[in-house]
Amino acid sequence: MKRTPIKAKIKKCKCGCGETLNSNNHLLGFINIYHKKKWIEETEQGQKYLSKTIKQAQKKVEKEKKAKKEKVKKELTDWKEKLKEKIQLIARLIDNGQPCLARSHMAKQMHGGHVFSVGSSFGFSLNLHNVHRQSAQSNHFQNEDGKFRDGLKNEYGEKYLSFLQRRASIKLHKSNAEYAEKYPLALDIVKRLKAENKVYSLEERISLRNSINLELGIYEEKDCVFPEL
Repeated sequence: MKRTPIKAKIKKCKCGCGETLNSNNHLLGFINIYHKKKWIEETEQGQKYLSKTIKQAQKKVEKEKKAKKEKVKKELTDWKEKLKEKIQLIARLIDNGQPCLARSHMAKQMHGGHVFSVGSSFGFSLNLHNVHRQSAQSNHFQNEDGKFRDGLKNEYGEKYLSFLQRRASIKLHKSNAEYAEKYPLALDIVKRLKAENKVYSLEERISLRNSINLELGIYEEKDCVFPEL
């Protein structure tokens, strides 16, 4: 059975001039740009099209401006400091429910204190083994650094303190952009620990510091993991 061939529909210019489109302009819908201009200026449909096009263009410009502003903001942000704040929070969550290492008491406000000061070198500040719970009051007194280390040694042992001492002068050579890349990962870890909301054992606290250090990937493995629990 022969099929009756389907006749191609003759397409005419959308401006209403009645002229037939050919293969060169049928996809455009108009004979040429001047017919399109006439359609926009003289028809209600064309005015709606113009209004929609302007709005889309404005949205695109605003989106590009916003993206540029966000880019500049990201470049100006000190991501190293922001990441340090989140790592201090991670340390506090790992040490949840534990007393201050320096003063041996529970405190309303607990900080993530650095066992070895970051004043002279930032290098070790993002390593979770160097960050442990310390009450806000104790953290404000530099003369309690000795007490803090003694508390750490009493809880985790001499070998652990020596492990930290050997790494206290680590240098970090990362760009601001590299720290920015680590920041969302730190946020995910914070979210995970908050959801768990656990009081961890001594072994678990060391194990978590080992595994999260590795997960963040800021330091070499030898500086991330304390091997002896």
